[in-house]
Amino acid sequence: MNNVYLIYGNDYGLIKREIDKIKKNVNDVAKYDLSINKIDDLLDDASCMSLLDNKKVLIGENALFLTTSINNINHDLDYLSNYLNDTSHDNIVILTVITDKLDERKKIVKLIKQTSKVINKSFIEDKNLPNFVIEEFKLEGYTIDFKTANYFVNYVGKNVDILISEIEKMIVYKENDKLVTIKDINDISCKGFKDNVFDLTDGIMKRDYKKIYECYKDLIILGEEPIKIIALLANQFLLTYQVKLLNSNGKSSKEIADVLKVHPYRVKLTLETDYLIYELESILKKLHELDYDIKSGKLDKKVGLENFLLNI
Repeated sequence: MNNVYLIYGNDYGLIKREIDKIKKNVNDVAKYDLSINKIDDLLDDASCMSLLDNKKVLIGENALFLTTSINNINHDLDYLSNYLNDTSHDNIVILTVITDKLDERKKIVKLIKQTSKVINKSFIEDKNLPNFVIEEFKLEGYTIDFKTANYFVNYVGKNVDILISEIEKMIVYKENDKLVTIKDINDISCKGFKDNVFDLTDGIMKRDYKKIYECYKDLIILGEEPIKIIALLANQFLLTYQVKLLNSNGKSSKEIADVLKVHPYRVKLTLETDYLIYELESILKKLHELDYDIKSGKLDKKVGLENFLLNI
């Protein structure tokens, strides 16, 4: 089997989690948006040796040509087929797409399933979140029982990105005994979001800078964690980007709601924002870089968030 992965599903947070696992300890990482760039460019890069490491990771996001969505990019699928059939590549290629279903009729989809590692990360229902928490801790060698995991979900909220962030924080806090208790959650975890966070998001979507400033000030006074605010903003901008992209590919509001598993009213509100696709791509990139810089210790979390809001 070759070093190619296909990760698909309706939850970007879960897809990103899988990407992070695969590219762990690899320094040479490049991203391609396959709704804009050709797969040819990614494969050219993947066929070259890394100058920084013994291998590199090439991530191809929005691989819509693997779905039933209209795809206006002329990808060289013969080139991709030849690459998939060659098992001698050391570099890692990760293709991702936000969808609940692949187009099983396409030859390239069948070939990927035969030659590559395919991971389906579908939306996690609320009732399954405690088990998700248990498994995430277990992967790192930590123990948490179901009752405590359920308390953890109710305490920090049901947003997957935020759950992962709080799990990572708990892992550092409990490094010595690796048994997570309700007392630990009360001591170290941050409670779920207040309404102010959603007001902040609404202000950003409407470019209401006075509202942005007032909501951010209230959140800091209430002691909300900047990293949690960043996670929520990233989710909202990602949803906006996905909605706008699917809409530009001819999907109706109902179809978009079905694909993304969100309420049609959220799709309606998102379509009313005046952000353009290229603006959303830029903002998502900035949020990703901000999250990385904060978690790697390069940037103070409060200063980083304030700078982002000032320059949005």
